[in-house]
Amino acid sequence: MTVLRRAPLLFYCGWSQSVRCPTAGVVPLVDEHKHLRGGYESSARFYDLFAENDDIPFYTELAMQYGSPVLDLAAGTGRVAIPLVRAGFEVTALEKSQSMLSVLRSKRESLPTNSRERLQVIEGDMTSFHLGQRFSLILIPASFGHAMTTDEQLSLLSCVREHLRPEGIFVLDLFPGGAMPEHAVFEEGPVTLSDGTKVYRHGVIDCDLVRQILTLRETFTVVPPGRQKPEGTTIEVVSGAAILFNREVDLLIRMSRLRVRGEYGGFDGRPYTSECGRRILLLAPK
Repeated sequence: MTVLRRAPLLFYCGWSQSVRCPTAGVVPLVDEHKHLRGGYESSARFYDLFAENDDIPFYTELAMQYGSPVLDLAAGTGRVAIPLVRAGFEVTALEKSQSMLSVLRSKRESLPTNSRERLQVIEGDMTSFHLGQRFSLILIPASFGHAMTTDEQLSLLSCVREHLRPEGIFVLDLFPGGAMPEHAVFEEGPVTLSDGTKVYRHGVIDCDLVRQILTLRETFTVVPPGRQKPEGTTIEVVSGAAILFNREVDLLIRMSRLRVRGEYGGFDGRPYTSECGRRILLLAPK
């Protein structure tokens, strides 16, 4: 068992699917990953409390290099989109989760008018979108694994290529499957809110390396002012993501007619090696 100080960032995205059966034509299926897709609907209000933001300078530097407009896929609460807008860039934020969108739209309304006008929020699925616009920079911070099937992943990459300017860059941020523990536990908090409420986060990560599915089970404990943790209210959330290995990702990229322009093992710009827990690829159209 591995004990983690913090959990990896995970976002929510999902879509339904069908499969072709060789003896019966196209048969609609119950989505086998459905129970893992909607976890963030009940936990969006806690997301920013525990999010890590060490990637924001990296994305800001790329935005300075490639310019506007920027497309943020699986934008969540606007964790990355809002700082980019504040830095002066035009950003389109695409998100499917209603609870995430609610937080994001509230943040947008609190921005000064000139900043608010630079942020467009769109409800949509990152695996199937057509915005009628091309972008200089497309981001998907820590969320590609929420395209949980190969079809979804290829569809997402096809949409990205369709929306990239010829000189544009797509940043693919991954947790390499080869670096993932089969089982890990993490504890975070408390985070104290302005009214004195404390929030704790406990999580268990299980990686099925045969099915290539990561399952994340989280428990948020909300403790009112003056109370102790055992007296708090608990909220349990289950979500998941695909586990992707490097050669698999390389093949997806090749099939999607994209090419690698850069590769990093962290947001500090370190070279990628097999020991890195993060693989960050800069991709351009072929």
